[in-house]
Amino acid sequence: MTDSNTSALTFDNNFLDSLLAHIAIINANGTIVEHNEAWKNFNANSASIKRPEIGVNYFEVLQQAIEKGDDYALKFLLGLKNVLNQNKKAFTLAYPLKTETNSFWFNLTIRPCSDDNSQFIMIHEDITASMKAKYEKQENEDRFEVKFEESLDGIFITDSEGTILEANQTASKILGWSKDELLKSSLDTVLNTEDPKFQAAVEQQEKSGTYSLELEFTTKQGNTIPAKTTSRSYRNPDGKLRSIISFHDLSQWKEVESDLIRNKNFTESALNSIPGVFLVLDREGNIVRWNDHMTTELGYSPEELSHKSALSFITDDQKDAVRQKMEECFNNGELAIETKVHAKEGGIKDFFLFAKRFVQDGEPYLVGAGIDITERKKAERENRKNQLMLEQLFDNSPVGITIVDNDDKIHKVNNSFTTIFGYSEEEATGKNINELLAPKSKKHEAKAISLATKKGESLQTETIRMNKNGKEVPVLIGSVPVTFEDEIIAIYGIYVDVSTQHNYREKIKDTLREKEALLSELHHRVKNNLALIASLVELQLFDAEDDKLEGELENIKNRIMTIASIHEVLYQNGNFTTIPFTNFLEELATSRMVQN
Repeated sequence: MTDSNTSALTFDNNFLDSLLAHIAIINANGTIVEHNEAWKNFNANSASIKRPEIGVNYFEVLQQAIEKGDDYALKFLLGLKNVLNQNKKAFTLAYPLKTETNSFWFNLTIRPCSDDNSQFIMIHEDITASMKAKYEKQENEDRFEVKFEESLDGIFITDSEGTILEANQTASKILGWSKDELLKSSLDTVLNTEDPKFQAAVEQQEKSGTYSLELEFTTKQGNTIPAKTTSRSYRNPDGKLRSIISFHDLSQWKEVESDLIRNKNFTESALNSIPGVFLVLDREGNIVRWNDHMTTELGYSPEELSHKSALSFITDDQKDAVRQKMEECFNNGELAIETKVHAKEGGIKDFFLFAKRFVQDGEPYLVGAGIDITERKKAERENRKNQLMLEQLFDNSPVGITIVDNDDKIHKVNNSFTTIFGYSEEEATGKNINELLAPKSKKHEAKAISLATKKGESLQTETIRMNKNGKEVPVLIGSVPVTFEDEIIAIYGIYVDVSTQHNYREKIKDTLREKEALLSELHHRVKNNLALIASLVELQLFDAEDDKLEGELENIKNRIMTIASIHEVLYQNGNFTTIPFTNFLEELATSRMVQN
């Protein structure tokens, strides 16, 4: 390499190229001014920390790697800055590097290579093999340590005499001895070493280096437990013979097996207790498992269900929809659908099916449940029919009906409401009922009716409301609260147009007034005429000299007065169809005629 700086070290290019390490020379700005063949030939295009050409600033290379999340690139950059800024004489870093095809470890060294610190050498030494060996060794040691201490089996390491040199926690737990107690013992403490089976196993191990059989171990309490025992011989770094003996407590295994049987029975009982059918389908949609409800609710025998396609039980008009949902469930993981199912006796039942996908031994399955909703669907149809009837009754009622909420906002009106007031449903919906219909003089009354109804009262009153054109309409109003779970959720407003009745009433009032005027005039005329006749009779009585004539005239006068009294009573009573005889007698009793 040649450089214009006389203080820079001179490197033989052939020497640099002969080195296996990746070497580059950079100036004080971090720009590459030279590199060797190993640097050039390393395919690092896909790596985060690249090997760029001459003239590239290495800080930019490291910055790009940092932006990609490479923490080692950040350490590299900081170390490079410290050396270039002369804060450190040298910097070393072991860092990993991945390409598309390989993974490497490099040991980086950066130090000045010129007397005036104008140039610096970067050496990337490939230490992949040593790092791999280091990590493999550490991994093996860690793996053995983990296996030894975390193993579910008890493990002893013994010498050729059977002395226990090491024991794991599981061995201590199984046998009841502490680890320190075991390390002071030999195999004959925990095993019957005189057992012919054990002696035969030892002879086999001397020949083949291993044995495996069932032996009985003795616990600290003196109990014996059966254990699956395996032993393997090896030599330690000092060449001494050692044995690794592992044993698995079969009594615990039997308990586990018993638990599994109990759990299986529990699972079966739980599945059969599910309030509905339960089934498992394979990828082809065939039934591979089911609960008792499949047979009791649909009537099929286990033989009729086993490995039959679930679609064969679905009605023809529903098969395509169910098939599509099953395929979606296998792809997306969930299914929920209402469908119709053939029962064995020929009936058709409504079912709500829901399922989820799971994978067992690499194969996808659907686990599903179904609830018989036949009665619910019947109830829904009946409710729908009733709802339609109520809607038709509402819409076609001969009286105007509106539904308002607790804020007096209209939610719905019927046809008669539109006929009475002229507002369509679109125009009325969302409006305040009182602001829409009540004239100014009736606003207070309308609000009082709404308030009372919100408190639970049902009201009825005759009043005035105003239609769309501003014309007053006499109506009979009914206000009824609608409650749900002891809470008023809406109010029915019922309006009966009484315009015709109102007009008839006014006509009747006019007729009555005319009648009263006529009767008053008639009463006045009759009363005057009777008084005139009575006066004439009085004059005759005054001139009468004959006692008989005087008596006759007196009778005539009394009759006239009686007629006048009856007429007065009838007029005062106001009812000419009946005579109030009691009133009449009282009148006669107090009359001047009777007194006389």
